[in-house]
Amino acid sequence: MTDKAMVPASGGAMMSFGQTELDPGDIIMPRIKLMQAQSAEAVGKDAVGKAGEFLNTLTQVNLGDSFRFVPILPFKQRVLLVRANKRDAINAALSEIHHQIPDDANGLVCRSYDMMQGRGDPGIDCNECPLSKWDGQIPPLCTETYNVAAASEEGELIVLSFSRSSAKQGKQLFSMIRMRPGAMADLFTISSRSETGREGNYFVPMVRPGERAPDELIRQANTWRSMLAGAGPIDIAPDEPDEDAGDNPF
Repeated sequence: MTDKAMVPASGGAMMSFGQTELDPGDIIMPRIKLMQAQSAEAVGKDAVGKAGEFLNTLTQVNLGDSFRFVPILPFKQRVLLVRANKRDAINAALSEIHHQIPDDANGLVCRSYDMMQGRGDPGIDCNECPLSKWDGQIPPLCTETYNVAAASEEGELIVLSFSRSSAKQGKQLFSMIRMRPGAMADLFTISSRSETGREGNYFVPMVRPGERAPDELIRQANTWRSMLAGAGPIDIAPDEPDEDAGDNPF
């Protein structure tokens, strides 16, 4: 286990990683993905698991349908993923500010690390961007993500991300971290549950708190926490949503 956190510094600053100075773009955060039936990692001869199981996207280690973690740092971000079936709706909303996404733009086109300023296209103040607005019960076209940096039961740094269908679980985890005494020293369990939506069956994450973590794991979580403090924005590179993933859960 390295003694340097895998987190990019703000702006264009370099960060220390052992004896090597790396640009933030060189670092891939170990994000946890909940696999769906059509996830690339769950189909074909090279599959590393099946729908309903969690995968560490950096190490490609299958964590099964549940695992435990100690929360370290909650943070929110926004990401705008352009897909063919969403392009017209995105451009219709952007017509309000006389802007359009280019026809050749695809995938991640804009994001905000602080929920205030976008980077990319349209790259404007989030409060002024029509893509950040709720339409009644319909969520914004620019997705809000509830993220939690955490230490796995093995002491590894991981990041859990919740959005759209799983946003409620993300909010609940944020609330438990902030309001539950001693939450930063507790082992939380995350498991998967099958649900049915317009696209058919898909899996969503469920989180519940548990007992106090072992002292050694608490010390490791505190080490990660001190390294993350003041390190700048954490760069979470989102996947293109799986087609059968409902509203892009987890």
